Amino acid sequence: MGRGLSYFMLFLIFSLAAGANRIPAIEYGYRAGSVVKKQTLKDNLKDHLSRSFSQNLSMGKGCTSISVPSDCLFRPHSQRVNPAKWKVSIASVARICKRYPHADLIVSVYTDCLHSEEQNLALSELQAWTIKQALVNRGIGAEKIKAQGWGESRPVASNATREGRKANNRIMISFGPACEKFVEDQARADLF
Repeated sequence: MGRGLSYFMLFLIFSLAAGANRIPAIEYGYRAGSVVKKQTLKDNLKDHLSRSFSQNLSMGKGCTSISVPSDCLFRPHSQRVNPAKWKVSIASVARICKRYPHADLIVSVYTDCLHSEEQNLALSELQAWTIKQALVNRGIGAEKIKAQGWGESRPVASNATREGRKANNRIMISFGPACEKFVEDQARADLF
C-alpha cells in the first residue's frame, strides 16, 4: 500500500510538472516570515491600463480609472467616431475587460459648455452609449457596463479658455468593484 501511494504521488508530481505551462504562475515574495503575493489583481489591472493608455491613470480603493480627451474617440462636438483611434482604443478596453471579467466598468463622458446644457447632456449620453455598444459588440456583457453622460455639469477646468474646454471634453473609463463611489468622489473633487 505504501509503495503504491508513493508511485501515485510521483505520477501526480510529474503530471503537474509537465502541465505547469498551462497553470498561471503566481510570484511570491517573503516579508516578515510570511508569504505574500508580489502583484495583486489591482496591480495587474493598473499595469495593463498604463501600458494601453498612457493618459491620466487614477487609482482609488477598489477602482482604477483612465481619462482620455473626447477627441481621441470622437470628432469634436459630435457623436461620430474618430476612426483613426477608435478601433485601437475600444479593442484595448475590450481586452482588459475580458482579462478581468469580474471587474465592473463605468464609462463617463463629459463636455464643455459651448452648446446648450441640454445639447451637451444629450451628446455626452450618446457618446457613452456608443462606447458601451462598441464594447458589447466585442463580447463584453452589457450588464457589466454602466454608461453615463454628464454633459457640462462636472468641469475640471475653466470653459473660458480653449485649453480648459479641451480638458472638460473627456471620457473616463473606470474598472473595479467600487467604481460608482470612486466616480462620484472624483466628480466632487474635480469641480472647477
